[in-house]
Amino acid sequence: MKTSVSQTLCPECDEVLSVSDSVRLVGGSGLCSGSLQIWDQSWISVCEGALDLRGAEVLCRELGCRGPSVLQGELSPLGQTFHCEGHESALMDCPRSRPKTCPSGPSEDVICSEPLRLEGGASRCAGILELRHRGEWRRVVPYGDWTLEQTAAVCRDLDCGSAVNGTEVSDLPSSPVWIVSGSCVRRSPVRDCAISSHYFSPLGLKVKCSGESLSLN
Repeated sequence: MKTSVSQTLCPECDEVLSVSDSVRLVGGSGLCSGSLQIWDQSWISVCEGALDLRGAEVLCRELGCRGPSVLQGELSPLGQTFHCEGHESALMDCPRSRPKTCPSGPSEDVICSEPLRLEGGASRCAGILELRHRGEWRRVVPYGDWTLEQTAAVCRDLDCGSAVNGTEVSDLPSSPVWIVSGSCVRRSPVRDCAISSHYFSPLGLKVKCSGESLSLN
């Protein structure tokens, strides 16, 4: 197995959090948004209108993201390529019809919600930062410096306005954590910067954002 950049920075951690090897979203701000591509000997684009809302929910779940907040064509079920019931674990498990690839024209654009939340605060925009992966919510522990700039990135991913403060805390109940590279968060969504860890830790990040907007999920 190759040694990742994250492992070089944090040798006690194991592999970078994995995503699907059969579907991906490209050209967006991170793993949870972009134009849909599927693997068929090579990565190929999928046409706009290929998914309904249930199909998008399957896709987002497969990618480890929360439910879709933007989907082109979700109100136009005719012409779908993927016919999902919503319980499937992978998009390619759904029955398919019509051409599955899009050699020209607009491709299917999907924006799933980042798998983040703030727990224990006065609103959904304040609390201890947690990340969901493989069905498991864990606290986030930064590797390296954590500044207001990184906190602003978290608030942006959560649609919670601007950053008020972000403080590392060390008095939480010991539990498994996801380790996140603070330097990576300056340029990428938090989920893209996470590496898994076998360690239990009392550490965490207490984040407060300016907004209290309602989540789409």
